Amino acid sequence: MTLGRTPAWGALMNVRDWGKDPLIHFGQTPEMVARKAAGLIYVATPYTKLAVDDAGRWSQVESLVAAERAARASCRLTALGLTAISPIVQAAAMCHASAALDPLDVVFWTRWCAPLLSRSSAVVIPDLPGWDQSDGIWHEAREAVGMNKPVFVYARGEV
Repeated sequence: MTLGRTPAWGALMNVRDWGKDPLIHFGQTPEMVARKAAGLIYVATPYTKLAVDDAGRWSQVESLVAAERAARASCRLTALGLTAISPIVQAAAMCHASAALDPLDVVFWTRWCAPLLSRSSAVVIPDLPGWDQSDGIWHEAREAVGMNKPVFVYARGEV
């Protein structure tokens, strides 16, 4: 199955025949991921649509909220013995430290994240607000599947 360019998680969740060894694992928990994955784990969390104010401008306050959620999800995996990396945590910190980078430049950040994703052994998608509407997370899941890497999507309520 090939993944389209726009998020369609509902359609994926309804696929019944994923074969013996599916690449996309739904209904996961951090503990399940810790049993199944090793190496560098890429934690994909929503940012671009959340880190803005009501007028659509980047908001440092909303950015901090998104980055803290990503940090908590990464911390939970790290506490279970995994090497979890969150591009959102690092990117948000850089954007907060300097105005030299545009936090909403999707092309720039997609390129910046690519080496992290390619060196990771798996992608984890925590159940954070906005994950299922995130174009970035969908892109990262598509890329991971294209590289034959597992994608672990948390069950509802798992952060």
